[in-house]
Amino acid sequence: MQCEICSRKSESRFCEFHEAAYKNLVKNFESWRKSMNVTWADYLMQIKNNEFSGIWVKEVAQHLLASSYEHEPMNRETEVHKV
Repeated sequence: MQCEICSRKSESRFCEFHEAAYKNLVKNFESWRKSMNVTWADYLMQIKNNEFSGIWVKEVAQHLLASSYEHEPMNRETEVHKV
């Protein structure tokens, strides 16, 4: 399998670098949503345009926006209660 962004070898949709960036995006979204009242797409746009965001996370945000991946990540509490 190859990373959807950089074509590096991967075991999932992203390489280890973009996967780590994606996980950080998901992990931090809830805090942004609560404090800034933003949607997932707005959050991705703000990350992509933030001069202090790293290149890996900017590439992930751009990829998710370009691929119309506008669905919010599942809340971990929701996942736990679905069992």
